[in-house]
Amino acid sequence: MEMLKRGILAIALLAASSVPPAAVAAPKAPPIVVAHVATTTGRFALHAEADRRGVEMAVDEFNAQGGLLGRELVLVSRDPGMDVRAAAGVAEELIRETRIGFMVGAINSGIAAAMSAVSQRHGVIFINTNSSAPSEAVENAHRTKFVFDANAANYNQTLLKYALSRSKSKRVVLLTEDDEWGRSSAAASRPYIAANGGTVVGEIIAPETLPDPAAILRQVAAHAADVVAVNISGDNQMKLFAQVPPETLKKQHWVVGEVDWEDLYPAPGTPRPLFGVKWSWNLKTPGTAEFVARYRKRYGHTRLDYPGHVTQGAYLAAKALFDAIRKAGTTDSHVVIAELEKFRSPARERMQDADAWMDPVSHHLQQSTYVATWHPGRKNPAEGIEILMHTPPDQVRYGKEAATRLESLADTPRYVP
Repeated sequence: MEMLKRGILAIALLAASSVPPAAVAAPKAPPIVVAHVATTTGRFALHAEADRRGVEMAVDEFNAQGGLLGRELVLVSRDPGMDVRAAAGVAEELIRETRIGFMVGAINSGIAAAMSAVSQRHGVIFINTNSSAPSEAVENAHRTKFVFDANAANYNQTLLKYALSRSKSKRVVLLTEDDEWGRSSAAASRPYIAANGGTVVGEIIAPETLPDPAAILRQVAAHAADVVAVNISGDNQMKLFAQVPPETLKKQHWVVGEVDWEDLYPAPGTPRPLFGVKWSWNLKTPGTAEFVARYRKRYGHTRLDYPGHVTQGAYLAAKALFDAIRKAGTTDSHVVIAELEKFRSPARERMQDADAWMDPVSHHLQQSTYVATWHPGRKNPAEGIEILMHTPPDQVRYGKEAATRLESLADTPRYVP
């Protein structure tokens, strides 16, 4: 009998030891799917690629540390195009069918507005990495949207003050692109012109496709103005300034609300006047050299072999989202929103000269801006950009954001991917 018992025990132990470990392991947690949305064709193609690279660097960095909440981050990319209705449809598809967790990206402000409105209806957090219409933090703001780019109102406060202080007649002509970013930027500029003693003597509306810059420049020349306030974006900047005579830039103050690296670097011989940026690869700020080195190790063989502020901004925006999820300990949108609303970032982490913070009223990141200029024809084109001055965030805050009205959290659907 004793031998029989020992035999039964031996068989049981053998059976237990033969069960493979995988059969008893806990099921693997599903990944957190992050959708990057940006128009990858047309005049913003390079901007979209630069933005995606920044998000990609952040995703890979967190995955190398084990992901988030024990889950892998998976990045998917979609091109929403340049039609706002089609873009809204892409957002619906990503949320309903792809079952994304979060949406990041946007270069064109009109597309960002359309997609973020859909995200709000579903309670999905939308991180606007790099579209800079002032309206993104006012009329088109949402509880689920957080805007991480500096906007044209931030840049133009400093640029217009600088130009008008050196102007004799203080007469200003506005050159405005006929899209959400251009119209919103020009409207935000008018109070700053008046506050600095300037007078708007005309506004020229440039079509979004800008087929004939020469015709636009003839209209500019017809106005007797000391200052030309340019709100033209993407490849249109290259088209425009390729036809502006250098002597014209010496006689008039031309200021551009924002110029991205992707508008400069591919056309190193094209002159640029004063413009705004939020970061440059050659800033002597903590972390900048290390970030540039990481970027160049990975993308140094590509057309954009140096990073601009689009890439840097997307990287930091994605990191802010992932840090908020980690601190929240959940992907519950209501809890993550609360974390993002109290987001603060010291200067050393932002590679800037001052701390940045998320405005809980407008959901717009208040951060440093810089006045820059471009020296065409340098032997190494990357060295063409020169930073002239820094302005801390409290000096360029857009006043209208104080009156932004977001949906209440109670009226915002809870989304837990």
